[in-house]
Amino acid sequence: MKGLPVSNQWLYQVRITVNTSLSDALRKNSLSNTLSKKLIDIAKTHGTKIVCTYDAFCEYCAEAEQNGIENYPLYDWTKDTIENPEKEKKHTKSFAFYTADSQVYEESLARQLYEDLLPLRRDKLIDDLKIIDSNPKNNPQPPKKA
Repeated sequence: MKGLPVSNQWLYQVRITVNTSLSDALRKNSLSNTLSKKLIDIAKTHGTKIVCTYDAFCEYCAEAEQNGIENYPLYDWTKDTIENPEKEKKHTKSFAFYTADSQVYEESLARQLYEDLLPLRRDKLIDDLKIIDSNPKNNPQPPKKA
């Protein structure tokens, strides 16, 4: 309707950064690690799952290589990232919360998830916690090909 404000057009994602030990447990989907179990339970409560950024990058590259990299605009940047040992170290400690069918979701879900994770950040059980939005102005873009 004319004159009504446009609803927020951006989607959101919650991301955490953890230590190596917790990363290993989360990547194995281990319920034997108390904190890993707690994070997995929080994710399930909100209908999400925890995905390691490095693992997602590897899956993207494998899919691109199987289907033709020309159809995957982020392939070169992602491949360079996963082959760089320093970036591998960084991204294996980074996790995002995905819904069953999407990497990004409505702000209300992101805020609820963030609020449930905040006590873990305050208690220094996770290293970082943030909400990102899909607005390209707020996110670094891969470099353009030369």
